[in-house]
Amino acid sequence: MDSSELRTEIVRHRADLLRIATIQLRDPHLAEDVVQEALLAALQSAETYEGRAKLKTWLVGILKFKVLDALRSRARSPRTMTDLEAERGTTDVDALFDETGTWREKPREWEDPTHGTRQRDFDRVLERCLEKLPGVAAQAFVLREVFELEAEEVCSLVSVTRNHLNVLLYRARMSLRRCLDLHWVAEEGATT
Repeated sequence: MDSSELRTEIVRHRADLLRIATIQLRDPHLAEDVVQEALLAALQSAETYEGRAKLKTWLVGILKFKVLDALRSRARSPRTMTDLEAERGTTDVDALFDETGTWREKPREWEDPTHGTRQRDFDRVLERCLEKLPGVAAQAFVLREVFELEAEEVCSLVSVTRNHLNVLLYRARMSLRRCLDLHWVAEEGATT
């Protein structure tokens, strides 16, 4: 692929990168800035792309560091009560369990969503489910589970204690599971 084709392909992934950044940052203007920085960095270093990974994977890797820089910058600024109140939007997951801590209704089995179109469909549903999570919970989940950061760094980036992080991750997992169960897994295992 020549350099002009590569540049065209890089820019073609802008919408996907913007969705990822928006989920992480929960600020469309900041997400736009971060994606622009990531695309600029990719275009400036396009000659270093060797094709060992998919182009989108390479771009998401660049975006990851730009998002982390933005989160670190945000973590250094004080949080307002409005930021903290936004977290209260998490769904109460206690209703899913009985008094002994077991499932009231056992979740249905999920099919393995790793094949082509089904994977893209699953990714879209997962993104929609992540968008429904409160900002801090979504950030914490993606930083820990997708970006695979250590818990201490996640705590620092989202300005929470380790115990609070564990609560956020638990609630995020339960909310995502319920959302995916509703929107991805149907009785026969087909998508809705």
